[in-house]
Amino acid sequence: MFPKVEESELIKNEFSRLKGICYLDHTGSALYADSQINNVMKDLKTRLYGNPHSTGDPSAACEKLINNIRFKILEHFNTRPEKYTVIFTSGATGALKTVAECFEWDEDDDDTEPKNAISENDAIYRSRGGTFAYTQDNHTSVLGMRELMPTENLLCLTRDEAHEALDKMPSADSFRSTSSRNSLFAYPAQSNFSGTKYPLKWIETCRNGALDLYTGNRVKSRWYTVLDASAYVPCNHLDLGKYKPDFIAVSFYKMFGYPTGLGALLVRNKTGVAVLRRKKYFGGGTVEVVLARNRHHVFKKKFHEKFEDGTVDFLSVVAVGHGLDTLRALAGPMRAVACRTFGLAAYLYDQMSGARHGNGSPVFRVYADTEYRCESTQGGVVNFNVLRANGKYVGYNEVKNLANNYGIVLRVGCFCNPGACQAHLGHTDQELRRNQEVIGHVCGDHIDLIDNRPTGSVRVSFGYSSSESDADTLYNTLVEQFWQNNSMAPIDRPQISIEEYNKMDLRVSRIFVYPIKSCGAYETDEWELEPYGFKYDRSWAVVSSSGVCMTQMEEPKLCLVKPYFDLKSGTMTLVYAENKDEVPMVVSLETKQTDAKKKEGKICWGGSLEGIDCGDEVAEWLSWNLDRPGLRLIRCTVRHTAPKQYGRIDSKVMGNNACQYLLFTQPTIKWLQQEMENDITEIDEDNLLFRFRGNLLISGNDLPAHAELSWGELDIGGIKLKYDSPCERCKMVNIDQDTSESIYKPLSILGQNKFENKNVFGIYLNREDTQKRKMRVGQQCMVIKKNI
Repeated sequence: MFPKVEESELIKNEFSRLKGICYLDHTGSALYADSQINNVMKDLKTRLYGNPHSTGDPSAACEKLINNIRFKILEHFNTRPEKYTVIFTSGATGALKTVAECFEWDEDDDDTEPKNAISENDAIYRSRGGTFAYTQDNHTSVLGMRELMPTENLLCLTRDEAHEALDKMPSADSFRSTSSRNSLFAYPAQSNFSGTKYPLKWIETCRNGALDLYTGNRVKSRWYTVLDASAYVPCNHLDLGKYKPDFIAVSFYKMFGYPTGLGALLVRNKTGVAVLRRKKYFGGGTVEVVLARNRHHVFKKKFHEKFEDGTVDFLSVVAVGHGLDTLRALAGPMRAVACRTFGLAAYLYDQMSGARHGNGSPVFRVYADTEYRCESTQGGVVNFNVLRANGKYVGYNEVKNLANNYGIVLRVGCFCNPGACQAHLGHTDQELRRNQEVIGHVCGDHIDLIDNRPTGSVRVSFGYSSSESDADTLYNTLVEQFWQNNSMAPIDRPQISIEEYNKMDLRVSRIFVYPIKSCGAYETDEWELEPYGFKYDRSWAVVSSSGVCMTQMEEPKLCLVKPYFDLKSGTMTLVYAENKDEVPMVVSLETKQTDAKKKEGKICWGGSLEGIDCGDEVAEWLSWNLDRPGLRLIRCTVRHTAPKQYGRIDSKVMGNNACQYLLFTQPTIKWLQQEMENDITEIDEDNLLFRFRGNLLISGNDLPAHAELSWGELDIGGIKLKYDSPCERCKMVNIDQDTSESIYKPLSILGQNKFENKNVFGIYLNREDTQKRKMRVGQQCMVIKKNI
């Protein structure tokens, strides 16, 4: 249905730094091309540019070039300096803020109609000033404009209301008179949430009073339009020869990636210049004369100079010229870019719309205002959430983490567009306020589901450098990792009595110690217990050059560092990836304070470690094998508790996450293995076992899966252990501990079978007794109390 979009060799060469990364956040930021940056650097290295407010040849040359680039920008949008003026701003947000601050709402009252000829409602409308109207689907930068509006008349239009109000041109005889008040309408040329394109003809219908007619006002206001084009112009041609908004906001990094922090406000000379006159603040370069001791100043005559306070970012403006040249050279005509990016989005939309789990339920919910059938109404954006086979949502952070694992760049959340997010996700104002005030959910935090409803979504967006393989990579990865054969039920605690449990002959079947935080396991048949847990368990940590305790979340290859103990010689030998040819590293088990310097390290989940540096030799060995310069091995001596916002962390457990011991059962491992086989993912039992990094594995006759969730207190060979909490799981369980590679199914399966709405596997246990004891494989495990 849609033409296949292949990636050209030229594009591959220009963006070779991607190195296999699938970049799908072009609405967030375009990618700069290699040749673009090379040309910018060559320009800066071979030419001398001075401050355009200074004197001398370098300054004169810079000012001339800036004026040429203003012309080039207008030429890109098919207009000329006689029609529009370019004001450089800090970005699209800065452009919108300038309009909000400086728009003139009040004209001289020159009504042609007597006061007594105006209805009571129309008189109230006039007396309260003009209207600031805006669509609900707008960036927060537009919503912020209303706070600077000296008008009480605000009109927020839903998408349907906007179409109803603005699709039809008002007739000339619709109004009795024209008001002296100015009104302003702000809307996006393309939604940054869904990619919906809004009609540019609204500029003219608004100017002709369509919004007055919609609100029932027979006195026509003087309407002006501010068009947020920041999400539109990267992939579409904005023809200012055909459509003539009074103000246009653009951002250059969204068009061609570099420079950042620079945008422009384009002002229509015929209309916009006359009403952008409430400017109060002035800075260097914007005034012809100013008195220091008296309140007197005169703005410069050139319109753009009046608004560009201080020295314009002239070197970034130089880069804009090269960006426009690169866009034209690599992307071709913008109309062709619009067609290609729409085709990619439509291709992905069709695939997602047809994706079904094994039980027939949809895999995706796509948030769209169109059916992706027409390039004039839809841009290159697809916004969605992933669903499980039981109809429940996958949190967008889970999708983001998966994408990161597979080298896919996308964006999650509400994308600074709360109105569109609210409309598509179906939240009420009351629910959103409750989420913030009661639950504490704020924009950009980790809370992606509340009461099994999403707080945001996933957005992918295409650019001129995108290809069909990008769409296929995303779709195939998501389906492979989230597709399920059947829906699954949530986990409950088994309803089994203590007596029944103790008839099952529960015994310790395996024991594991993890001497270095996040590194490999050491399996043993017998091991000594210390007050903080198994002796040597998480007693060492790998600390980065910035002082942060490393885990497999940051470096999956840590799992390939395998420890072997020789208790007689008092050493621990480290082997990387079981490489027999690699020289192993021997570390003393009893590093003394006199042997090395004291070292501190921050724990990435909160709190801090204090310990002894184990020396340069092991540091170099780790840095070499993990290919991360500056790593150090620290023997932990003190664990400081974390602030409350990080949750409960016990200082007695050294480098462990939460508690002294982590336990799971053989039947629960087998249950997960079977669920993965049902989802067509074969994995052996040991591979799963090592992913969950537990200390104790318990087996028993007729023991059901998830039985451990009902255990409150255990006696293992006379050692009393108390239930603390279920272990909530993160994406680390996806990492194969033998290869450091990742598959997403383990966490996905747990997400389908939540316990108390959490992804859990295994239980944390505490031991209050501080006496040194030993635990052995084969010891009997008795359930003393149940967890109610």
